[in-house]
Amino acid sequence: MDSNQFKDLVARAERQAEADPRGYLLRVCGIAALGLGILGVVIGLALVNLALIAGLLLLVIITGGKALLLFLKLGKLLVLLALPVWAMLRATFTLLCARFPPLVGREIGSDEAPALFARLAALRERIAGPRVHRVLLTDELNAAIVQRPRLGIFGWSENTLILGLRLLQAVSEDEAMAVVAHEYGHLAGNHGRFAGFIYRFRSAWGRLQAMSEQWSDWGSRLIARLFRWYAPRFNAYTFALARQNEYLADRTSAELVGAGQAADALMRVGIAARYESESFWPAIQRRIAREPEPPAGRSLLWRQRQREGLDAEARQRYLDAAQREATDPFDTHPALVDRLAALGACADPAAAQRLAPPVTSAAEAWFGSLLPVLSAEFDRRWCDEVSGEWKERHEHLGRLVARIAELDAARAAAGLTREERWEYLCAVEETDPESDLMPLLEEVLRDEPDHLLALFRRGRVRLERGDEGGIADLEQVIAADASATLPASELIWRFFRQRGEEGDAARAEFWQQRWLARSQYEQAITAEFAHLPADATLAPHELDAELVQAVCEILRSSPQHIRQAFLLRRVLKADPTRHDYVLCFETPRFTLGDKGPAVVKRLATLHWPLPFYIVHLGSGPFRRFRKTIRRLGVAPLAIAQAQ
Repeated sequence: MDSNQFKDLVARAERQAEADPRGYLLRVCGIAALGLGILGVVIGLALVNLALIAGLLLLVIITGGKALLLFLKLGKLLVLLALPVWAMLRATFTLLCARFPPLVGREIGSDEAPALFARLAALRERIAGPRVHRVLLTDELNAAIVQRPRLGIFGWSENTLILGLRLLQAVSEDEAMAVVAHEYGHLAGNHGRFAGFIYRFRSAWGRLQAMSEQWSDWGSRLIARLFRWYAPRFNAYTFALARQNEYLADRTSAELVGAGQAADALMRVGIAARYESESFWPAIQRRIAREPEPPAGRSLLWRQRQREGLDAEARQRYLDAAQREATDPFDTHPALVDRLAALGACADPAAAQRLAPPVTSAAEAWFGSLLPVLSAEFDRRWCDEVSGEWKERHEHLGRLVARIAELDAARAAAGLTREERWEYLCAVEETDPESDLMPLLEEVLRDEPDHLLALFRRGRVRLERGDEGGIADLEQVIAADASATLPASELIWRFFRQRGEEGDAARAEFWQQRWLARSQYEQAITAEFAHLPADATLAPHELDAELVQAVCEILRSSPQHIRQAFLLRRVLKADPTRHDYVLCFETPRFTLGDKGPAVVKRLATLHWPLPFYIVHLGSGPFRRFRKTIRRLGVAPLAIAQAQ
């Protein structure tokens, strides 16, 4: 299912949910029952296979081994029957016994954070929901509750609460409980057991589909193919319900901690997320140029920078940006403005004034004296992970700074060439991301109006400054180089989505559809380039004589078991203007054994002047290429005498 099909099915389901809520829920029940039926069939196949093997073993035992003699007499027939049974057994065993990847994080015990566990116990008692078995602390600005079956597909779930340390450092204790209550509301299905079941069922099918992508044998791939058909359709049809669940989970949070605290938590997390991406991490990145080692006290720095940098003006700016964003049609989470409206709140100036960084964060309230230890653990792990890359980047930026000094001197003396001018601009942008690139970009484009990289950068900078004229730059780049469609479309979509003026939603939709169309095209091209099917469209190669001669010279240097060879062009079905090349060869008619695979392996190790597929015309899938070669009148390559 491609993105447009998914979106169309989501839109149809949302219309049904709005026009006939009861009928929509009945349809959801039906598609969920289909999923349970698929799992039942898979489990049934496993049990049948196991029963068959057990029955055969029992028959051998009962007959005192006489049945074994019968099996041996059947010989090849038994093998042919046993292979598919074994493949299916292996596939179902893989599904039934597979374990989901372990969750990563630092486990927190009740003795380490008694205040947190007391709040969790009170939350569970009030909702009458399932138990939280584990609490994991991660180095993220996020929170979640994950339900993982201990016995794979058979269930016996373990519920794990995941709390991000940076999130807990950014919010108050009550706001943190509002976030936890939202996640717990999903798990408990507090406003409808059926909605809670569908939420968990969506998560389970997502994990099953991801897990099935790793299966390699043909029996498992059959099951994986069934999963890939069902899972996206189930997710699309239940999308409307999943989005409703987000509002219901927000309502659960409001009932437990109050609508004001729930709304403040949503705004606070939104502010912290924007501050992290737009200010905190860029500031960390800027330190690489002047510091050879990553900062050791990053967690403390995160807390301090919030108190210093998140003043009322910055908070209002971030809230205004969030309010301009509309709900993404591909995201089950509604936009902040819609979630606040459902709670009867809004991100007004009073909220920006009220949401100053808390005096006591949730992390301080829950972990107390343990917090410095936890922070040091995460900081040490982060430093170990980024240290090597940090040092390489530091040295690279040092070389760029030295090169900028050289180019500055050359610029003052005799001026820069076009190539040096572009090199200077790129070096300045990389070493000082906050510098104003516009003068340098205008200088480059004055001499080279069609410089695509400069046009793209100017378009991006103009959009970042709120100048809609940047779209013309990006459209010019797309017209000259279609491969720029994806990054350019994303920039323009984000511009309209964040600006939020009248008509911007439709224009954002247009660029999103343009992005999707190009993405699907590139996926189709990549998939076709990745393999050579037996029904590939072939044509004469049309390469210049010098390149063909180079290929012939390599073949002459390694002619063993090659009777003749042909060079062809494979035209892609997804786009007839795109192509690659195929080198086909014939082995001598009379050889001891099939030499084709060995020749393919040998030729693949040689250094060729162009990439191509290497195929043996005597192998089963590619024998039909012979007829195509004769029809096209392609002459064999001029290589040494056949051996």
